[in-house]
Amino acid sequence: MDEPVSPSPVSRDGARPLALVVEGDAIQRIETADCVAEAGFEVIEAWNGPTALRQIERHPELRLIVIDADLSDPDGRFALVHAIARLRPGLALVAVSSGPNPEPDALPCDARFSAKPLGAALARTMREGLGG
Repeated sequence: MDEPVSPSPVSRDGARPLALVVEGDAIQRIETADCVAEAGFEVIEAWNGPTALRQIERHPELRLIVIDADLSDPDGRFALVHAIARLRPGLALVAVSSGPNPEPDALPCDARFSAKPLGAALARTMREGLGG
């Protein structure tokens, strides 16, 4: 699952920003990756925290990460989001969950939260926020 999904239309400058979708459930990962790709991103995938961290190391050009907040993590629900925010400050992060909304200050200050499934409107907003 480390391969990009089908390409979406190319932006004016000929390049699409790279996004990483981190989701443990294969069907939800595919659906989220498709939604992000349709918003104008090239997408790679990861199914757990260690795989996500390897992808982040391999791809310094990443611009967006959509993370399943409900991935099993002994350090807590948003531990991976915090780890990535420390590793790559300034990277656009969206935590998605079918569980309850996070408590205030549960996420890094620049991270966004969305209920599952990720909506196309939020994916487009994230793309537009990157410019181009």
